[in-house]
Amino acid sequence: MDEGRVVLSVASAAADGRAASVIGAGNAVVILGITGLVLFLQFRARRVRAVMFVWVALLTARGLLPPGPARTTAAGLVFLAVGLVVSAVFGWLRGRTMPLWRDRDGVVWRRGDAVTLRLWLLTIGARFALTGVEYALFDEPFDGGSFLLGFGLTLAVQQVVLMRRGRALIPGGTEPRGGLGPAGVPGSAG
Repeated sequence: MDEGRVVLSVASAAADGRAASVIGAGNAVVILGITGLVLFLQFRARRVRAVMFVWVALLTARGLLPPGPARTTAAGLVFLAVGLVVSAVFGWLRGRTMPLWRDRDGVVWRRGDAVTLRLWLLTIGARFALTGVEYALFDEPFDGGSFLLGFGLTLAVQQVVLMRRGRALIPGGTEPRGGLGPAGVPGSAG
């Protein structure tokens, strides 16, 4: 009878380990998928609208779900704060540099360019560098929640800056040269 319980416990523990691996792999796929989609959309001509905050809300909510965006250690909390500041700074920089125009109908559009791409690569690189330092020096594990929370924050800051810049634009602009904009967009080079 005791042997049966031991076998059952070992089988249960093995199943839990596999479940954790599947959940971890699932989180990685979700993180990569969301990152890829959002980055792809950064380089398409798109309207600057408040609906972008839906992405922000979803990313932030997912980043805050248990187990949370960081372990409750001093190092975990400090690196979470530093990572969020880094995310906010890069969001502000992208928002300030991303090409914007207002079409003849008064709609504000944006489309990332080479500067936007470099800033995104620096954003992601900085976040991974922080994670590497956190792991190497303090044995803090990679936390997908922290990454998603930072991703939501960087998009929120970028969107706020774009919306503020867009209010100051005069109608009748055209998309910057080399645009990837869809054909038929008023004021678009596409």
